[in-house]
Amino acid sequence: MGLWNWVFGKHPPRPIDPERSVEAAWLPMWQAQLVIHELWERDIPCVMSEDFTSHLRFGAREPMARIFVMEPRLADAEDVITEVTGQRPKHLGM
Repeated sequence: MGLWNWVFGKHPPRPIDPERSVEAAWLPMWQAQLVIHELWERDIPCVMSEDFTSHLRFGAREPMARIFVMEPRLADAEDVITEVTGQRPKHLGM
């Protein structure tokens, strides 16, 4: 039973690390370019990475990109992405 609790999140959450970058969104390339400029305008440092393997996934039928931000700014970035795109951002996870 102890392994079950460890695997499914019964351990305390990890504190936010100001030195860690995290994925904020996985978006179509055209949307990612709009979002990244809006994040920069709101002083949220971010980078975009083209996802060259997206054409191999069934979830994407167009060129995709991933947006990364620093972990303390993740909530702010997700709010901006929701405002620009009209939906909560999707994540591929790492």
